Amino acid sequence: PAPTTPLTGLRIMKEWKKIFPKGVLNIVSGCDSLDFNVGAHLAKHSKVRKVSFTGSVATGKAIMGVCASDIKRLTLELGGNDAAIVCKDCDVKDAAKKIFSRAFANSGQVCVAIKRCFVHKDVYEPFCEAISALATEAKDKCGNGLDAGVEFGPLNNKAQFDRISDLVQDAVAQGGKLLAGGARIGNKGFFYAPTVVVNVQEGVRLVDEEQFGPALPIMSFETEDEAIARANSTAFGLGGSVWSSDVKRAAELANQLVAGSVWVNDHMTVLEGVPFGGVGISGLGREGGKADLREFTEPHSVHFAKE
Repeated sequence: PAPTTPLTGLRIMKEWKKIFPKGVLNIVSGCDSLDFNVGAHLAKHSKVRKVSFTGSVATGKAIMGVCASDIKRLTLELGGNDAAIVCKDCDVKDAAKKIFSRAFANSGQVCVAIKRCFVHKDVYEPFCEAISALATEAKDKCGNGLDAGVEFGPLNNKAQFDRISDLVQDAVAQGGKLLAGGARIGNKGFFYAPTVVVNVQEGVRLVDEEQFGPALPIMSFETEDEAIARANSTAFGLGGSVWSSDVKRAAELANQLVAGSVWVNDHMTVLEGVPFGGVGISGLGREGGKADLREFTEPHSVHFAKE
């Protein structure tokens, strides 16, 4: 598991050990800052023939480089910069509510969370008003996850907290306007208020990079072609979504988004058995269903001489 989130993996393994024979599954935790890096050692070891990794693009690239030495098979599920396109015919309040939940779930710390929002100019103002109201309300629901009524927890570590703070400050410095949030909550822990930023465009780090935290940039568009082009103007390609009351037209737009998973009037829902993964720097290979099983096998052809 990641050195910043080892406990969940260790707890799950404790239960799995009751099911699987000894040696079938093993978990080894470590720290990247130590001289001996567990992940790097396992990835480059000659007896390891397959590496499946979920994490950052930077670490994925490093693993890919290590695995190149002996052509290991790879599955990489990396970061995303998912765009949601809100059409002018959508139910604004309903879309705002659902998009908020898909952008700020786990305080935005989800690889396939909504991280950019493009809204048609005709519904831009009411949409921004609706989602910023939800963000303001959510501030009072941030805290210890064991407390009643809490729905949003802290950022995982100081480095990520500092990154979110820096991205939001940079956006404001470049003309961005805060409709909600934009600051730390309290003086203990890494709690950051759900944040909505407008008046930003491509070229601003909050728009171009994966923030992986509770800060959502919202931009307006005039035509569907513009929205598709801007949504696709990224090296990422994990997920995307289209929000419209015209499901047929939304599906046509969804087919134009360059991403491994695209939703219509939803986002982030992953069904069992449906392949999941990214294109571009968002990953390599697929998880889930038969496609996942194939990632862990090799075709084997046996030929017989013709008599």
